[in-house]
Amino acid sequence: MAREAEGREIGFMCELKIDGSSLALTYEDGELARAATRGDGTTGEDVTANVRTVKSVPLRLRTQWPALDQMPLFGHEAAHWRLEVRGEVYMPKASFERLNAEQEQAGQPPYANPRNAAAGAVRQKDPAVTASRDLATFMYQMVEARVFGVTSQRQALQWLRDAGFRVNPDIEYCATPEAVLAYCERAVARR
Repeated sequence: MAREAEGREIGFMCELKIDGSSLALTYEDGELARAATRGDGTTGEDVTANVRTVKSVPLRLRTQWPALDQMPLFGHEAAHWRLEVRGEVYMPKASFERLNAEQEQAGQPPYANPRNAAAGAVRQKDPAVTASRDLATFMYQMVEARVFGVTSQRQALQWLRDAGFRVNPDIEYCATPEAVLAYCERAVARR
């Protein structure tokens, strides 16, 4: 049974780490407005044109939005609402193997790992090159989630899924530390 603190249930959301490249997506009035890499940790690189070619990134979200007067962080001055979500863009193993086979056929050196290949693909000058790399995403965070009535990671992942984002399918709510340990042991055994 989940523990309680101050009248709230305490549990753990377990999710496997995906070795991709960090991605922040900004939506304005439900439409993708910007995509950025983490960059130096403060300022990211604008990769919007390229990210629009990634099939798992919704260009328009499937959800209802709070009324502007219910959004104290943005108020009416912006005349629209804004949502930022964060996650990882990655290259599935099959796509990585195909890309390296193409590299070798062209007499080019293969990429060292899928993470570097994904990071390079999302930063291409030509969005068509990015599209050809068959990237995927898992999103895991809503910035300012409380504005949308989301108060837990469990709710955030469900909200993201409902809005049209891909979230890691290997997530599990664990009510006890023992359940977390069992989740980790199963993940290591599958690895």
